[in-house]
Amino acid sequence: MKCRVKLFVCMCFSILCLFFTLSVEAYQTSLDSVIYVSQKIAGDWYDANGNKVLSISNGYINGCRIVDGTDFAGGYPGLGVFIIQEAQGRKAIHLEWLGFDEHKTLIMNKKDQLTSKFPKEHYESVHGVYLGMTRQQVIDLLGIPNSIDKIYGREILKYTDLGFQIRTEYNMVTEITLTGNGARLDKSGLGIDSSMVDYYNFYQFNKMPSELSKDKYQLPFSIGHGEFIFFGGNEVSLTIYNT
Repeated sequence: MKCRVKLFVCMCFSILCLFFTLSVEAYQTSLDSVIYVSQKIAGDWYDANGNKVLSISNGYINGCRIVDGTDFAGGYPGLGVFIIQEAQGRKAIHLEWLGFDEHKTLIMNKKDQLTSKFPKEHYESVHGVYLGMTRQQVIDLLGIPNSIDKIYGREILKYTDLGFQIRTEYNMVTEITLTGNGARLDKSGLGIDSSMVDYYNFYQFNKMPSELSKDKYQLPFSIGHGEFIFFGGNEVSLTIYNT
């Protein structure tokens, strides 16, 4: 009996080892896959001063061939490391891509914010703060926040007196949340006390939000221009994310 148990345990262990090996091999990134991913972010990318920093096309970055890649995660948004062959040797570039349309953005090497459109534009705002704005621009406009929370590399700038808070990632505004009656979306004038009918009529959502679920999370509704609005927890958020 003991022999049978030992044999069963050994078989299970062998199967697990085989499964782990196959799983690791499945996550190996082929060059074709790396080049395929690069097509998601193909085009010219500019810094805040309008200088072209990256040009991505047909398996090349800045004229240098993509030869490898690793650590890819997500689809869109997503991130990964591209390795290119320069004259002096290989170079790794960490890229994270997010946003749509006017807010399509690349974060290079976890610090440099690049845009596919220059000058960068926005549609909606709150107290003059808009998506894509830099952290420093927010502070220059509104002053020091009442408090700042740091969560997994992100910052939440809380302007409690003004009734809203701002989420930044890599020093870029990616979400603005109305938390009090004192804050309004600048273009529409709507706030947390406005009805779903008012939101639907002004922004022309492709679907009517539920008034009965106003205080519960509802998937983001597109307002065009690469910007989205979602409702939840008696708050209204303006964001570059569609999920």
